[in-house]
Amino acid sequence: MGSGNEILDMYIYETNTLLEQLETIVLEAEKANTFSQDNVNEIFRIMHTIKGSSAMMEFDTLTTIAHRIEDLFFIIRENTMSVVSEENRPALFDLVFQSIDYFRSEVDKVEANEPLDKDIDSFLSNINTLIAKIKGEEPVQAAPAAAAPPSAPAPAAAPAAPAGEDGFPYGLRVIFDEGCGMENLRSFMLVTSIRDFCAESDFSFEPADVEQNPATSEVIVEQGFLLMFKNEADRTSAIPSVTSSGSVKEYQTFEYAAPASQPEEEPAVPAAPAETQAAPAAQAAAPAAPRASSSAAAAGSNNANTQHAKETLVSVNLSKLDLLSAVVGEIVITESMVTSSPDLKGLNLDSFSKSARQLRKLTDELQDVSMSLRMVPVSGTFQKMNRIVRDMTKKLNRPAKLTLVGENTEVDKTIVDSIGDPIMHMIRNSMDHGIEETQEERIAAGKDPVGEIILSARDTGSEVIIEIIDDGRGVNDDAVLKKAIRQGIASPDVEYSHREILNFLLAPGFSTNTQVTEFSGRGVGMDVVKRGVEELGGNVSITSELGKGMTTTIRIPLTMAIMDGMEVSVGGSIFTIPINNIRSSLKHTSKDIIHDSSSGEIVKVQDSFYPIIRARDFFRLDDGCTEIEDGILMWLESGDCSYCLFVDELLGEQQVVVKQLPSYVNNYNIKNYGINGCTLLGDGSISIILDVANLYKAAHGG
Repeated sequence: MGSGNEILDMYIYETNTLLEQLETIVLEAEKANTFSQDNVNEIFRIMHTIKGSSAMMEFDTLTTIAHRIEDLFFIIRENTMSVVSEENRPALFDLVFQSIDYFRSEVDKVEANEPLDKDIDSFLSNINTLIAKIKGEEPVQAAPAAAAPPSAPAPAAAPAAPAGEDGFPYGLRVIFDEGCGMENLRSFMLVTSIRDFCAESDFSFEPADVEQNPATSEVIVEQGFLLMFKNEADRTSAIPSVTSSGSVKEYQTFEYAAPASQPEEEPAVPAAPAETQAAPAAQAAAPAAPRASSSAAAAGSNNANTQHAKETLVSVNLSKLDLLSAVVGEIVITESMVTSSPDLKGLNLDSFSKSARQLRKLTDELQDVSMSLRMVPVSGTFQKMNRIVRDMTKKLNRPAKLTLVGENTEVDKTIVDSIGDPIMHMIRNSMDHGIEETQEERIAAGKDPVGEIILSARDTGSEVIIEIIDDGRGVNDDAVLKKAIRQGIASPDVEYSHREILNFLLAPGFSTNTQVTEFSGRGVGMDVVKRGVEELGGNVSITSELGKGMTTTIRIPLTMAIMDGMEVSVGGSIFTIPINNIRSSLKHTSKDIIHDSSSGEIVKVQDSFYPIIRARDFFRLDDGCTEIEDGILMWLESGDCSYCLFVDELLGEQQVVVKQLPSYVNNYNIKNYGINGCTLLGDGSISIILDVANLYKAAHGG
């Protein structure tokens, strides 16, 4: 059972990877309004691969659709993009996007163990119609084979016998997949590929009018498509063309001979293995020379290259990387326990100290390596947003472009998988509520007629900052405040600052109104974005200028497993502050403290004033320093908030393993009080890890 699951996992992974490649190709091609020949070959290869792997997994509907798209691009490949007229190109791009969406949704069903959609007739009809348009035929011919008008079926041997007598003794019977449709066109494509290497006078085929007469599909369904050759060598050369052709179920060879001799017949060749073997040949060998020998040589060289490339990359299940991270975390804790053991207090052990330093160095390296294994670029997630903008541009008839910055920035794999939805939500908001509805409105505001959304990522060393910037209308403070008051989130008697009004957009329930477009800002489920990012240990902030646009900033940690922290004590309690949030530690006296009636205690640091939060008072601890002279001020910064935290003393820097708090503790919304998790110290005690940004918000009322 395990191996079956592994094969399914590989199928899902490879298909999704191919679909991502395909989407990138089509998005670029749509901008250029044409597919290059390389693009066409690549799409043909992708569909051929999806077809083969889906057939192997017995996903018949996916196989059929992949066959159809492959056939479509076979025509384009043979005739170049000139065969697709300007008016048909938008339909071609839309069709490929539709197929990407179809495959994605079906692969999701496979992953969720849900039944696949069996009703693909309308989709097939769309593809058939486009093929007919490209070939310059009447669309009615593009209907599935079952809908073709009935014609009198010819007797099985009738057409073949005369052909054999006319000097074409070497026969090849091709049988197509049941229900694949358009057998006449498939047969004609096969004839076209054979014409590349075999003179028309050297072979014949029945039914002879496959190109013009769709009714011949029924004859082909009943008795197969017959190819007859003068020379046996030509028939042998035709077999690779047959096996690499779309929807071929099997083929049989036969010969017209005197009754005394026994007709030689090869066993039927199942389609999937034949296609699988022929795939490298079909891709590597030029269509003009699909002879068996050259195909085999091409297949061999292609396989050799593929094998060499695969050796440099290994696919590893994410659960194994999770396990590795957990083990490395335990090693870090155990190393700390050994080197900080109370049994060593007061002992001067030079060799032990030297070994301990070496062990620390190695555990640091081990941690870095295990983290780097999990790091993947955000480019995959970013590229998907091109599709969102493209679809919404068409749907809303609102020209806009997406600019990607820093897409090679690397983040933990689990975080990359989780940030897709929040980013997609913000991109949709920018398109729906940010970018102006008409180009005239933008021109009147002195802007470029085409709206721009910038999606950027940058690595600060401790966290990744992702920004979604649009140059749209911006947020209308008055409209947002009125709506917040109506929904009971805000009070009509309070004066709110610009930043506080923007924060209403992230409030749960703000977007419950049925009419979201009644103001020129946003709010469609942005609390979902906030919640999703906070689950990753990150935070969301919004800035906006009316008429200029809006910026959403998402800050997320590079990884959630291990971090460098500074241990500080407050009375008998120990807290861990992430090193990356610490600007410096300061010693001050009571005379340096300014008492402000509205902000409480303030201290001046480098020509700026910062509020002081006393950890003992905030967490309501029983013991700890009360006089400024006795303790130390930690100057902390996170995002756009900067302040000083008053603690008793610094205990030193420590690499800590972040442990998430139990769910029953999180039920009390403890993260909103500046607590991000906990860690085990070397002596076995527990230290609370502080969330610098949320602690400030909690201390200053949000």
